[in-house]
Amino acid sequence: MAKKLIAITGGIGSGKSLALSILKSEGYYTLSSDQITAELYEKRKIKLLLKKMFPVAVKGFFNPKIDRSKISEIVFNNKEKLEQLTATITPLVVAEILKRAKKVKENLFVEVPILFERGYQNQFDKVIIITRAMEDRINSVKIRSNLSKEQVLDRIKNQFDYENADLSPYFSIQNDGSAEVLKQKLLDAIKNI
Repeated sequence: MAKKLIAITGGIGSGKSLALSILKSEGYYTLSSDQITAELYEKRKIKLLLKKMFPVAVKGFFNPKIDRSKISEIVFNNKEKLEQLTATITPLVVAEILKRAKKVKENLFVEVPILFERGYQNQFDKVIIITRAMEDRINSVKIRSNLSKEQVLDRIKNQFDYENADLSPYFSIQNDGSAEVLKQKLLDAIKNI
């Protein structure tokens, strides 16, 4: 098991990926749940499972092709489908994180977008939450994902409510400046971990 398994989480557009990238560039061991999910989506067994759930988004049988943007469009407009996808994929991602963590002897930082939503915070020794002003989050996701403000807000409303939650048991870092400012805040927080 890693010396400490540390989750990095926060709402969409908060800067989780940037935080993970900063830590990686500083020489820390990192894992991305998004990357693990992408790897799972390449497995035929998972493709066929997704085809059952989202027949319009997965085409073919022998070599199924997943239209991830179509799946996103479906789940962010249908809470039942979002719950079905999350309940199916997230446990597989967390199991893979824990499996990989056993091989690391140093602190391991893992970007976990759906942490509190599924109650996985207790699987980690520490949690760092990246927060950011709502308008900055919306603008970041609009640019990054070519979505309208309404589409971004639809995604936000399906996530954990960081704005009104008690974050005091965790390390919380406000992403309110440059990448260099975020880097310094992360490195200061890590000194206390």
